[in-house]
Amino acid sequence: MKIGIAYDTFEMYDFDEHRLYYDFAEQASINKLCYLLNKLGYQAELVGNTNNILNLIKNNAFNFQLIYNTVEGIGSRNREGLLPAILEAYKIPYIGTDSFGLSLTLNKTFTKILAEKLNITTPKYFCSTTETTKNQLLQQLKLLKLPVIIKPNFEGNSSGICVKDNYDNAVDCIMELCLSYQSPILCEEFIVGQEITVPMIGNSESDMIFAVTTVDIQRNGYFWLDVNCKVFGDYKNILVKSKYLSKRLSSICKKLFFTIGCKDFARIDFRIDENNNIYFIEVNPLPALFEGGSFDILGQSIGLSYEETLDLIIKTAKKRLEI
Repeated sequence: MKIGIAYDTFEMYDFDEHRLYYDFAEQASINKLCYLLNKLGYQAELVGNTNNILNLIKNNAFNFQLIYNTVEGIGSRNREGLLPAILEAYKIPYIGTDSFGLSLTLNKTFTKILAEKLNITTPKYFCSTTETTKNQLLQQLKLLKLPVIIKPNFEGNSSGICVKDNYDNAVDCIMELCLSYQSPILCEEFIVGQEITVPMIGNSESDMIFAVTTVDIQRNGYFWLDVNCKVFGDYKNILVKSKYLSKRLSSICKKLFFTIGCKDFARIDFRIDENNNIYFIEVNPLPALFEGGSFDILGQSIGLSYEETLDLIIKTAKKRLEI
């Protein structure tokens, strides 16, 4: 089977030197993914980003049976959904969640509204825009407990995220981020507790597998995995061995996964406070896969190597697509 790996790196786009965006792949990790897929017996090739694929289609040079999509995109609240929408229009099969699901979950506020409708607890929050005044921000902030965590609504990989323990500093941070990213900014109560990630693989209740993971560098409840940790840090994902927690999270994660319409695999993030209350944070149906990451830990928990876990995701997609 010939698989095209769709991806984008920071260097593919015309950004200035002041880096705001970190939600892209590293070339080395994509090269490793391509190497491993070929090692598994697939004919894998790197095909680049959305523009590259569009050019291949226009020039009748597209000859892949399946696309492994990791493209993040830029400049739109639908940035993650653009390539899947194009692939859907041309009836090209691809691995992972569809364009609607990716656009929905990229919108952190909409995903939280959906979670609330499903009776899933999420931290108290509000969303501001460039039109929100300083006084309005201060009024809304004072309805939240400190500290607060502030994030661009349509970004990922911890881009632009700040934690503030002072209302005035929080106001300044929100206004600065609104101007920098030219997009809505989500502000929510920071849950003091453990950072939890749940990787999931499957498409039905009967074949779904998941694991509860965390990171080995958390030393206290105020820790969070910021962009420096993710891009430059030295940490390991580790398994959380708690049947009680696993059972509670299983119900929540499946409800979110199937309501959103995720496909093949996804990662769902939580915080758990000192009283074991579970707070939903976000869903990522376009997660990075890397050796030692949460999906590798999931695979290890059922006796699979990293390569075998990659193969399982591809076979899960092939079964759904009837390839």
